[in-house]
Amino acid sequence: TISGNPTDASSVYPYTVTTIGPCTNAFMKGTITVSANSTLDLTSSIQDTTQAICIGTSITPITYLIDGGSTGHTVIGLPDGITASYSVTNNEGTLTISGTPTGNNGTGTFRYIVTAVGPCTSPSLSGTITVNAASTISLSSDAGTDAQSVCNNNAITYITYAIGGGATGAAITSGALPNGVTGSFNAGVFTISGTPTVAGKFNYTVTTQGPCTNLSKSGFITVNPSPVVNAITDITYCNGAPGAAISFSSTTPGVTYTWTSTRS
Repeated sequence: TISGNPTDASSVYPYTVTTIGPCTNAFMKGTITVSANSTLDLTSSIQDTTQAICIGTSITPITYLIDGGSTGHTVIGLPDGITASYSVTNNEGTLTISGTPTGNNGTGTFRYIVTAVGPCTSPSLSGTITVNAASTISLSSDAGTDAQSVCNNNAITYITYAIGGGATGAAITSGALPNGVTGSFNAGVFTISGTPTVAGKFNYTVTTQGPCTNLSKSGFITVNPSPVVNAITDITYCNGAPGAAISFSSTTPGVTYTWTSTRS
């Protein structure tokens, strides 16, 4: 019986077993092949194994040293556009993961696994590559709501923008909304609503927020002042007698007002 755990370096060990006796001694030969365990080591930065990038942007290359008794390797879980290449220098193998994600198999977080394959152990290491899409923004309320005119102290028609792609939010980034009107983001929609309390023309810009390219949409809200009554209140007129004149005026050029009167 030949048994035990080899401790020598990996190699092929031929042996011969010969009988011992007073007559002809027979023999048989064999070999024991000792293979080293496969080894797999990350040689680039540990931070490189958890990258987050945008579609169309190259990742920082991730490198692994494959050695020992390894006879091959496998790599699974990479996003489209990212590939693994293998080269050998001084009997040591280097596996390099590199490329530019295309988004053809979607966006999100891709968990990849590198395995050193051999006749003995086959160690594995993993990492993640998060692929983010560019942000998108489009007017989702009725056409023209992003260029509306209202009277002071009257609620505006809701203005909504659909926020998508890799965007994580949106905000007013230039211009201003009138007092009483606010913008808020919730569940992929940026909404402008409220009741203005000051007159004027207010230009605004909504910009997406996200890790990749961010886009903007602009609009304006014109708030017209309420007409001014050029008379004291609670005027009393006597039947058939002239009284004080009542007139209306506005500071908005080109804006006219109509009114009706009743009597009791």
